[in-house]
Amino acid sequence: MRIVVRNLPVVFALLALVAPLAADSPPDTVCTTFQVEGMHCGGCSSTIIATLEKVDGVVEVSSDHEKGVAEAVYRPRKVDADELKAEIEKLGYTVTGMETEAVDG
Repeated sequence: MRIVVRNLPVVFALLALVAPLAADSPPDTVCTTFQVEGMHCGGCSSTIIATLEKVDGVVEVSSDHEKGVAEAVYRPRKVDADELKAEIEKLGYTVTGMETEAVDG
């Protein structure tokens, strides 16, 4: 099968428009670490884990009440860190900081 493109400049112009969109797209998964105040026991950690695991787009959650940290790996096309922060704060905890990084793979 042979394909002939007669308007090659138009094809290149379209590719030039689309290429930056692909480069600016978010990674498939990211990990956000939340600094959480108000966790006092393993039950607090379990509550945060159970709540965030129910959010569409969340892949994995961990929480450590002793360190005051919760981590969520999620798909940023479905949910963002601010939404997850809001879910934690609905439980009565205070999120004092967040740090997000891309996850390979």
